[in-house]
Amino acid sequence: MLAFFVVLSSFSACNEPEPITRCVIDRVEVLEVNPNYFDDTIDEGAPDLFVELRVADSQAILYTSGVAMDAALPVNLDFVAVNIELEAFETAYEFTVFDEDVATTQDFIAVGLPFKIGDHLGEESTEVDITDGATTVRVHLIWY
Repeated sequence: MLAFFVVLSSFSACNEPEPITRCVIDRVEVLEVNPNYFDDTIDEGAPDLFVELRVADSQAILYTSGVAMDAALPVNLDFVAVNIELEAFETAYEFTVFDEDVATTQDFIAVGLPFKIGDHLGEESTEVDITDGATTVRVHLIWY
């Protein structure tokens, strides 16, 4: 009888889900941008969008996406699987959306859109929308 319970308990342990220890930021989708963001006096056409992910406290850049030239919204920006490990789930991050300019300086479209992985762990959201009221990005997540 004892052997039966040992075997039975080993099967039930196999069905337990593995705890989440890592979150991957797969891509960021820019859904809308502030139409009144600062624009240079030289007309460079539609914005050439890119996004940076920074650690909020230190402003250290973790990742900069590629540039979507003459972006028509929504636009997907690949984050090449940025990994955030469990010990950094409560770290405050920020997304900044830029318009890359060739003739002048780069324009900030949205600065410091706040993001914390731990806020979305409970429901294991695969998509999280972040907005400042004028610019909205959707962060696509994969949980491990």
